[in-house]
Amino acid sequence: MRKSLCIYVLILCLALVSFPVSAQEPTLAAEWLVRVNQVRLDEGLAPYKSSDHLVAAAQRHADDVAANGFANSDDPHLGSDGTHEQERVAQAGYVAWTWNGGGTIVDENMSTHDTIDAGMDFFLSSEVHRANVLSSRYREIGIGVATDGAGGTYHVLVFGVRPNVLPIFINDGAATTDDPSVAIHLTNEEARPDGEGTDKMGQAIEVRISDDLSWADQPWQPWSNYVPWTLPETSGEHTVYVQFRDAAGRTTESADTIIFEGEGTVEPTPVPPTFTPEPTATAIPPTDTPEPTVTPEPTLAPEPTAASTSAPSPAPSPTVFVPTPTPRPVGPTPFPTWTPLPTSVPTQSSGSQPPFCLLGALQGVVVLFGLYLVLRRGRGRKSGESPDDE
Repeated sequence: MRKSLCIYVLILCLALVSFPVSAQEPTLAAEWLVRVNQVRLDEGLAPYKSSDHLVAAAQRHADDVAANGFANSDDPHLGSDGTHEQERVAQAGYVAWTWNGGGTIVDENMSTHDTIDAGMDFFLSSEVHRANVLSSRYREIGIGVATDGAGGTYHVLVFGVRPNVLPIFINDGAATTDDPSVAIHLTNEEARPDGEGTDKMGQAIEVRISDDLSWADQPWQPWSNYVPWTLPETSGEHTVYVQFRDAAGRTTESADTIIFEGEGTVEPTPVPPTFTPEPTATAIPPTDTPEPTVTPEPTLAPEPTAASTSAPSPAPSPTVFVPTPTPRPVGPTPFPTWTPLPTSVPTQSSGSQPPFCLLGALQGVVVLFGLYLVLRRGRGRKSGESPDDE
């Protein structure tokens, strides 16, 4: 039995290894995003913002190639279903900017290298791929990674840009900060600087910043790559909102979050309420303890009251402390409230005596009835009746 179980487990493991890994590998994708954005920051560019739609398009192509291979060795961007990145991005729900000629402004890099370092070196050594990694036109990215049954890894990076989507990055995308003074890295419209129509803004010339979307009191200031801002000095997650405006008055908004880990004012404030009931409870014994110390004073108080009536001032002091001993018995009062429970138990037991007497009487009747049957049976035997006749 044990040998057969081991065989089944071995077969299952081999089956799992033989299938291609089509699920997203979050660790590699996250490492890719960090690596790409670090290269961009080194070049003075704003980071790329990850887009779920672009991630879906990139992962779709990576899974396709891992499962089916390249549809055309000369065109690594062609899927087995005949789609290219433009179709896959649109089918994923990403509404990209379009060129004046009508084509969507998206692009795709693909690498089959084993590691991210090797893949990045390949991208930066290629003029086309490097232009996508270090583009000032694109603002968003989607990364997909998949591995086939032979262990080959496929890295797909999809780049895109949408109207009115201008990502911002607090401290260049840092997750936390211990300083409320931060720098906000802004992006701008570089794909279509003139915008389109009345609702798709062009290149921003002014911005204003807020912590709570209340723009009325926030002044406009010139657009800049970096804008300083001070977070509220309260620990926890904070969201910063930026409103952009172009020369035609068209606006759009963006936001980013960061966790402030400094000593804030919010955390200490809930602490006192949690302990306020405790001092009130502990303050009761101190009020009782001084009472015994003053109790000897009432013993001295009768002497001045008996001596003269000119000492009404000490008189109220004993009257003040006389009621205080009376609250002391109030402490044990909860216990007397429960004393009726034991007292009621014996009353119920005493009231249950008549049923026990009745039970004894019934038992006596049963015994007498049994004796009657025995005597009757014996009497029948004496008269010559056989026991079977009964």
